[in-house]
Amino acid sequence: VFDEEELRAWHDRALRLLPQGTELSFVVEPKIDGLSVLLHYEDGSFALGATRGDGEVGEDVTANLRTVQTVPLAIPVDGGRTKAPSRLVVRGEIYMERAAFARFNEEQAARGEKVYANPRNFAAGSLRQLDPSVTATRPLRLWAYQVVVVEGATLDSQWAALDRLRRLGFPVAGECTRLATIDEVAAFCAAWPERRETLPYETDGLVVKVDECRVQERLGAVGNAPRWAVAYKFPSTEVVTKLNAIGVNVGRTGVLMPFAELEPAQIGGVTVRNATLHNADYIRERDIRIGDHVVVKRAGEVIPQVLRPVPELRTGDETVFELPANCPACGEKAVKLEDEVATYCVNSACPAQLVRSVEYFVSRGAMDIDGFGIRQAGQFVEAGLVEDVADIFAITADDLDGLPGFQRKRIDKLVAAIANAKDRPVWRVLTALGIRGVGEI
Repeated sequence: VFDEEELRAWHDRALRLLPQGTELSFVVEPKIDGLSVLLHYEDGSFALGATRGDGEVGEDVTANLRTVQTVPLAIPVDGGRTKAPSRLVVRGEIYMERAAFARFNEEQAARGEKVYANPRNFAAGSLRQLDPSVTATRPLRLWAYQVVVVEGATLDSQWAALDRLRRLGFPVAGECTRLATIDEVAAFCAAWPERRETLPYETDGLVVKVDECRVQERLGAVGNAPRWAVAYKFPSTEVVTKLNAIGVNVGRTGVLMPFAELEPAQIGGVTVRNATLHNADYIRERDIRIGDHVVVKRAGEVIPQVLRPVPELRTGDETVFELPANCPACGEKAVKLEDEVATYCVNSACPAQLVRSVEYFVSRGAMDIDGFGIRQAGQFVEAGLVEDVADIFAITADDLDGLPGFQRKRIDKLVAAIANAKDRPVWRVLTALGIRGVGEI
């Protein structure tokens, strides 16, 4: 949700699912901008750590998590009085404080090495390093915020769970707050953006949770999304920068997608050079011209998007954009289908479509082949290894040997991931094929 009206609508929907007269209390927590992890403890010892992955299967990052100083390896920490349960599963967020990130980048720059764009992506990449000794050099931290499983104890509320985590020695965000009414929650959320820049870590909102566990259980979930919790997202930062050019990408279905090539601009700690323009109608309706100064934001704090031009800054040198009549990738004539906004390249052999189709086929929501993304899709298509998505399953270690970026350990990992994907259920295969109108539920 993005405002008080949507917050109250969520509250009203929850009440309609509960017995009449139910009164709710809430816990409000900062939405830390990091990487979600699950920590498993057996008889007080840290046994397993995993990323969230697709919500069902994640990556085993146990060795790397052991190098994060704020992750307890044994609980209770420092011989605390609270007894460790026989089994405990905790959800938390791995993140990096702003100051630590800035220092790390300064040290990298002084050595003439790579500097990184933002703490969130850097934290996620650091935790996924193949070598735990590399992760150990990164200033990662943990906030714990949920007890997923606890054996030998009963927790009746989220507030009690946070207190239990603190007593066991887990770091819990000091900004977590318990509030008695939705009016208090709305006032708290409205005031929070003023505090945002004073925090030592990055956050793009707050998470509002129904406090009582019995009410949480009754509300349940839709898919992987609990009805008893909602993310209150802060307004996205908007900046003005110059639109230098408009390029056109070709999607996996052949749709021609215009994008903005911008004068680099800082938005929320990220340098933005390109942004989406959706389609030709979007550009025409807003009268966005090449050479304009435009207003840009990161939609949902992730995807850069051009909102509108600033006409009063025009010089007269701006030009109107026209979508090309031919596909920029293969040169075939582009076609605009009746009753559709989009314009398509209908050449099934278009190389740009193939790369995007392969990227989609191997993505987490489809065949979920770990270590295989858009970069690898482009490499394999260019090398002639993949001319159709079925060719993915014929890739061997010998095929990858000698390709840029592929060392033996990475080759073995990717070949194993491809082999594992052969056992995916049929719904994933149907999703991965990218049939128009067919997708993941």
